[in-house]
Amino acid sequence: MLQTSTSATPSTPCVVFDVDGTLAEFDAGSLGGLVHGEVKNWDAFHQAMAGAEVIAPVGMLLRRLRDSGEVIVICSGRPAGWSSHTEAWLAQNDLTYDAIYLRPDGLDAISDEEVKRQLLATMRRDGFEPWIVVDDRSSVVETWRAEGLVCLQCAAGDF
Repeated sequence: MLQTSTSATPSTPCVVFDVDGTLAEFDAGSLGGLVHGEVKNWDAFHQAMAGAEVIAPVGMLLRRLRDSGEVIVICSGRPAGWSSHTEAWLAQNDLTYDAIYLRPDGLDAISDEEVKRQLLATMRRDGFEPWIVVDDRSSVVETWRAEGLVCLQCAAGDF
């Protein structure tokens, strides 16, 4: 799913940020079971994450990049059907962005790695060209890197 507040021109350079564990505090040990298995409980997950704190240094990085004129793209494994929850949390925490890409509905069984790979292809078709990515999960970081991107890993992310 894509929602933009500005249009991308061919090969618009952008910075990509993940949400959970990157911008939003996420305790994989206590909440991971809600969304990392084959059966996902998105109701409970979004209820728990609605009040999540921003990871201050990453939020500051996003805001400073945005203020300097960078195009910001959010890319999360959260389902598109729950976009309003994600958008509300981002707005509540003053994390503005130009586009948001979320897991297409009905693809809960696909790994986060594959979802991010598919969303990257969609971003590129839409005219965005990431020059750097910020993510936390080790396996997803490796996926970004395998796609030829520099990815800053902001947390251990071994889950």
